[in-house]
Amino acid sequence: MQAQSPNPVASTTRCQHRTAAGRQCRSLASDPSSGLCPHHAATERAVNFREELTRDAFDFQRPQGVNNSLGALYNLLAEGRISPRRASVLAHISSLLLRTLPAIDYDNEHYTYDDEEAEEQAVAESAANPAPQPVPPGKEPLPKTAEEFAAAVLDRKPN
Repeated sequence: MQAQSPNPVASTTRCQHRTAAGRQCRSLASDPSSGLCPHHAATERAVNFREELTRDAFDFQRPQGVNNSLGALYNLLAEGRISPRRASVLAHISSLLLRTLPAIDYDNEHYTYDDEEAEEQAVAESAANPAPQPVPPGKEPLPKTAEEFAAAVLDRKPN
């Protein structure tokens, strides 16, 4: 049996993505301009999305940063450059990030960890004389026992 020579036409229609070991993807290239299969083309686009979505996001530590990211996400979706499913997942994650920002602010206002000695003293004092934990405004503390919790849930009025 004779060894077949590689077909030069077939190598140009294959995806041009190569692994770290130098192996070429076996899928056919769907876009001649990029030379990539649909999977690797989507991966390359996702990398571009990351830069666009995080450009003015301020590490998602401020509401303005999350808003900027959501605006970029809206533009990507309107241009058809990102799937609605992926956009909805990213929007949900943004919603979760926004929900945590008030808790982070509350922690930053009430707890400082600059002085280790003061922190050690506070731990020693709290062990000797436990004080009630501060509750954020508009929040009620959780019941102390399971029975109190069950009673509170059963007495709760529907919204």
